[in-house]
Amino acid sequence: MQFSRTAAAETQTNIAPLLDVVLLLLIFFMVTTSFADRQIALDLPSAQSGSPQATEAVVVAIDAKGILMLDGEPISEEELTSLLETLALQERDLEIRADTAVQHGYVVRVLDLAKRVGLIRVGIVVDADHER
Repeated sequence: MQFSRTAAAETQTNIAPLLDVVLLLLIFFMVTTSFADRQIALDLPSAQSGSPQATEAVVVAIDAKGILMLDGEPISEEELTSLLETLALQERDLEIRADTAVQHGYVVRVLDLAKRVGLIRVGIVVDADHER
């Protein structure tokens, strides 16, 4: 019995699916790292009596210039008021993170907004300093 020999076909590796996966992973990591940068850098005041933060509290940050921030995005006082009204209805906590350079009046304004809408559980986040 004789077998006929044919020319071996050249095999080619298709790398298009591999490139698709690599590009999707690149996009995924770029998007997820941009969410990590949403934290605002604050120099929190220190206190010896700091307590653990609430787990499900909404955090409003006030940077050194007095700009209100929610999840790293600037928020107006009107938007903050409606948010605080919603929190009061849901009986959720509010935490205020204010930079040490913030004027006292900015923190008092947020506390006043919280009190006007009936929000009871309000905390001020500090940097626990145990070395004093």
